Amino acid sequence: FLNRTLQGPERRYGLEEAKTPFSQSSDRDLSQLQPMVSTTDFQRGVVERRRTYDNRVLVQPNVTAAFDQQIISACWEKYTPSNNSVQRGTPCVWLQHAINLPTRGRPLHLSLKAFAMTRIGWINKDESLVLQGNLCYGLALNAVQKCLSLEASLWQDDLFAAGYVLSVYELFESTTPSIAGWNNHISGLKHLVLGRGLQRHMKPFARAVLEEFRTSSMIQCIRYRKSTFLGNPEWLTLPWSETGKDVYQQLYDKGFALAALLEGIDNARLANESIKISVLSEYLGRLSGLDEEMNLWYLKILEESLSPLYWHTESIPGWHSKEVVESCMPPPLTFHTLRLANITVTYWGLRLILSNTIALACQNVLSINMQVPAQSSSSTPPQASQDLVNMSLYLLETHTSAHRLELATNIIRSMPYCLNDNMGLMGAQKSLFALRTALFALTRYPGEEPKLKWCQAMYQDLDNKKGLRYAREIATLDGTFSAAGRDNLPLGTSYDRRA
Repeated sequence: FLNRTLQGPERRYGLEEAKTPFSQSSDRDLSQLQPMVSTTDFQRGVVERRRTYDNRVLVQPNVTAAFDQQIISACWEKYTPSNNSVQRGTPCVWLQHAINLPTRGRPLHLSLKAFAMTRIGWINKDESLVLQGNLCYGLALNAVQKCLSLEASLWQDDLFAAGYVLSVYELFESTTPSIAGWNNHISGLKHLVLGRGLQRHMKPFARAVLEEFRTSSMIQCIRYRKSTFLGNPEWLTLPWSETGKDVYQQLYDKGFALAALLEGIDNARLANESIKISVLSEYLGRLSGLDEEMNLWYLKILEESLSPLYWHTESIPGWHSKEVVESCMPPPLTFHTLRLANITVTYWGLRLILSNTIALACQNVLSINMQVPAQSSSSTPPQASQDLVNMSLYLLETHTSAHRLELATNIIRSMPYCLNDNMGLMGAQKSLFALRTALFALTRYPGEEPKLKWCQAMYQDLDNKKGLRYAREIATLDGTFSAAGRDNLPLGTSYDRRA
């Protein structure tokens, strides 16, 4: 090939037109040229590029991990209130801690997954997902039991949290036809908490789980009229020595004190009337003191909360049975937040039990002085002191039947707010204690059948519409043996502990 130039034909070299302008310039600085890549380096680069490409193809996303996280997140959305205005901060601190741990132990992960799968499956009527959740629950139990047998994992915070998640699972799913499963979990957790000791509950995560566990433990203690180590002075103070205890947790302290009083009354052995008067005087004084403490607590929460604490409303958004309420009830009550509603109805439930116990104790005192001595007896039966009689009469002026009916009515008027669909599953769970107390109290009021039937219907809804199987047994219990529905104090007699 030839190129025609002014100097005449010149030989042409291959692919000359593909050269850059610099390649044709004699003035180019050759020092700027990049060194040529050797064949060895080129081959090495090709291999490295292939490795990079192959890695991108072979590393697949972890489908199981993504599914687990997605369903746990979906459960969080269904469990907590959907309306931000009723949350005021984190609505469920302990659960948020558990979900957001950088690394979750196998027991906690399986527990969360089991709870999430059964709840999401139940909500969406997906029996296959519920079944998978039930199987996962079995795996979680095995994982918890394995960790409990190992010293290295026995005291880990996420194991404590895993145990509590399983107790919540039992509230909703209830693997037995009764509440025995829930009771077993709470009783087992008490042993774990006691074994862990006070110092292990001072960090934020462990303390958050402890605070949530105290709620369930208090309910169990009052139900069975039993005291607990959680009511001991050191357990009431040390976990909060660095942060202070909020007003909500302070109410649970009163609940533990009430459970201890109920146990003391039940265990009193009255050999004669003199001992009976002494015991009644002691316990009536302690009951009256607790009543005053609860009054002060209520004043404190009024000071710390927005005013008013609650108010009447004509309807509740998301409430599916408001027509039932309007037909037989005063207008429902609304609160600023779900947490404030939960603690208020719990307070009313505790006050209802305490008021009924005080009234029965006062009636026992007054009945002693009305006894007529037997004709064959020459001695006068012991009499209660005038101070004790005056104290009983004074307390009876406050703790009337009408007062307890008002407390029970306030509880059921709060249920449209607590149980409406916007409050999530947590709203229903936190309402169990107060609604049960109101249900048993109303059994003593023959003229309040509409309210009693409404309470019973709400318990059925807790099972049918919220999936709380725990409510099944409660709705069928005889309320006359409960702390809120008793007609007498079981002093020195056999009694039923179905509080």
